[in-house]
Amino acid sequence: MKRALALLMFVCACTSAPPPPAVKPQPPASVSSAALEDHAGDSTDTAIAIPADAPDGGVKFENDWIYDRYGRFRRRGGGTGVLSGRRYNVVQIELPNGDQKAVYFDITDNWNKSAGQ
Repeated sequence: MKRALALLMFVCACTSAPPPPAVKPQPPASVSSAALEDHAGDSTDTAIAIPADAPDGGVKFENDWIYDRYGRFRRRGGGTGVLSGRRYNVVQIELPNGDQKAVYFDITDNWNKSAGQ
């Protein structure tokens, strides 16, 4: 009996203290859905860069990019312009549901390469 009691006391003395309580992680800060929205191509600030080596002035690249992002579309118009030393193509498109959008492409590098600059 004395042995059992001594063994019990020894086991109790050897046990470690319980671990400290786990720190509860804080939830991530709220982010509005507008902040998560991808604005690529919506303006000259977010224009999609056409690679310098894209053939045909990057038209196929533009069409592929628009299709990959929006699916089927119809080109409704567009134009080319210069802003702050950069050259842009603006493509007006219409989606099957009737939505119309303008997509901006930075064609500076492609333009310079084709012009021999």
